[in-house]
Parts: sequence; C-alpha cells; structure tokens
Amino acid sequence: LNVNVIETSDGLEIVGNGKVSGGEVDGYNDHRIVMSMAILATKAKEPIIIKGAEAVAKSYPHFFEDFEKLGGKYLVL
Repeated sequence: LNVNVIETSDGLEIVGNGKVSGGEVDGYNDHRIVMSMAILATKAKEPIIIKGAEAVAKSYPHFFEDFEKLGGKYLVL
C-alpha cells in the first residue's frame, strides 16, 4: 500500500508519507485491522481489497453500513 509499518513489542507504528496506493491486505481475522484498512482506503489512489473483512462482526457488525453512510464505498466480492 506504499505505507511503512514498523512492528513493536506491543503494536505497530505506521509511518505515513502522504501517498497511499491500492492493493490487497489480509485482515487476519482481526476486526481492528479490517476497520483501519477500510478507513485508510478512503485516502488510497486505487481500491484496497481486504481479505477477511467479515471479522468486523466481532465488535461492530454494522461497520460497513455506517462506513457507507459517512461516504465510504465498499463492494463485497
């Protein structure tokens, strides 16, 4: 996605450069990753495909409906 990510002992440090490209990411069955990638996609030049996006059901089952209400776009493949 053209974003630098540094893994730390208790999380991730994301170093932005102002330019997010599109691509494919794996949500690793983690609702937080899926939601953050959906938000990031709003700034990407090309679409971001999120594998395992259904993981949002763990904490926010209507996330994508609300995301769309706020202007986000998504497509279930």
